[in-house]
Amino acid sequence: MAEDVLIRDVRPDDVETLVEIAVAAWAPINAERLRFMGEELFGILHSGWQERKARQVRAACAPGSRAGVCVAEIDGRAVGFATYWTDDATGIGELSNNAVHADVRGRGLGGRMYEYVFERLRERGMRFVVVRTGGDAGHAPARRAYEKAGFDVQDPKMVYYRRL
Repeated sequence: MAEDVLIRDVRPDDVETLVEIAVAAWAPINAERLRFMGEELFGILHSGWQERKARQVRAACAPGSRAGVCVAEIDGRAVGFATYWTDDATGIGELSNNAVHADVRGRGLGGRMYEYVFERLRERGMRFVVVRTGGDAGHAPARRAYEKAGFDVQDPKMVYYRRL
């Protein structure tokens, strides 16, 4: 499969496909959030998550954005993306929003995009890369992908809510 996959920078005609991939990828995460938060708290914190996720992806892909975005392409079709940022003051880059279309998951595309991002970050003088993800079941696939890509230093945090 490696021969037919192209990892490249984003193009304007990719954006709406990437939005669709992102919203679909975050649906199980938000279903899990709804399950453990309940409707009221989920509604306060995550109502309209689909449009917020779409705005994040569009903003990262917009001309003049400070973000970098790479795309995994198969047979001329965008099937995944990874967004990244740099912090020149700290030398720490960040892997941010990233997802792969459900039809091609489990084929190593995430890892290939991460390697592309790591190379871009090195070119920009970054010495470390950070990725943030959730500890819930909805984020388990992301955690596995990050660990497989070599992320191994963790800074665990917990967020608690209490009804008043």
